[in-house]
Order: sequence, then structure tokens, then C-alpha cells
Amino acid sequence: MCVLLVGSVICRATTIRSVKLNDLFKEADLVALIRITSGDSESYPVAVYKAKVLSAFKGTKSDIDILFGPCISYGIGSEYLVFLRKANREIRPKNEFSKGPYGVITSYYEVMYSGFSAMEIEYVCLFEGKEINQHCGYGVRLNPRQIILPESIKTFPPGDATSLTNYQKWARKGAIISYLPHRSYVRT
Repeated sequence: MCVLLVGSVICRATTIRSVKLNDLFKEADLVALIRITSGDSESYPVAVYKAKVLSAFKGTKSDIDILFGPCISYGIGSEYLVFLRKANREIRPKNEFSKGPYGVITSYYEVMYSGFSAMEIEYVCLFEGKEINQHCGYGVRLNPRQIILPESIKTFPPGDATSLTNYQKWARKGAIISYLPHRSYVRT
């Protein structure tokens, strides 16, 4: 379910088709690790984010900027693993007298699966390990009911994703990256 709110889209799932990670990779036109550098939810009919590609896996190159949306609530300065689809439309500022921060947008990508194809990356301390330093590392936050990981990729914390975990789990960033078909990953 996507709800229109003052020209932007809040993406919340009610019933969304689950997708396997490898199928998500195949469906996406662009797969990358990104850092959001700016965003605008007022000038355009949908939210638009500008992001720097940190590592490219499909459909783009590293160290370039991309524009994507339409869901709101992504954090400026935050990093994400994104699986995006190329939009076949131009996005113009709502006000004909304003150019908006990005002008008329001719190259724009859309988050798929009501926002689930953009997965936040954070440093967390909840992984398993014998030593305390093994408990911490970069993780990818995802909803395991929407994004189906291969059995070889463990999710944390142990147990089911419930309201206590906001229906989300974490997987080690390195485990997900190493599973992707294109492995030109450069550590950032």
C-alpha cells in the first residue's frame, strides 16, 4: 500500500509479494550501495533523493550520482543497499516557476516492493560470535517475510521477526554482498 501525503508517497506494506534475493537482483535495473546526499519532498509530485553510488553491482558505475524515490523517510547521510527499477517517465517540478533542486528529471529510479528493495545499512552489535568483537559489524536491515534470503545467509537477532523487532531482522552486509551475482564490491 502506498499512501499519497502532500505530494510524497509513504510506502507501507500490507500485502506485498515476497521476493527471493536473487530474483530481486534480476528484476532490478540498478543494484548498488548508496549514500543519500540530499532529498526533496516539496518541489516534485513525488519525493526525490540524490545519492552517491559507493559500490555498483548492476546497471551503474561507482562514484556517480543517481536520483530515486518515491517513498519518503530515507535518511540524508544514511547508506542503503538498493535494488531499483528505471522509471520510464520524466519528473517535472510542481511549480512551473521553480526549477526545483534537480530541475526536470529525465533519469530517475524507483524503489520496488513498496520500499522493501531499499535496505538500510548500519553498524550494529547483535551478531553471533565467540568473541565480543565478532558481535559487531555492518548489517543490512530487512523484512525477512518480504525479502527471502538464501539459507546460507543468517539473520539476527535469532527467532522470528515480530512486532518486538518491528518485523525486521539484520544480516551481515558482507554475507549479502558476497551472494550477489556481480561481485565487484570495493569495501567502503
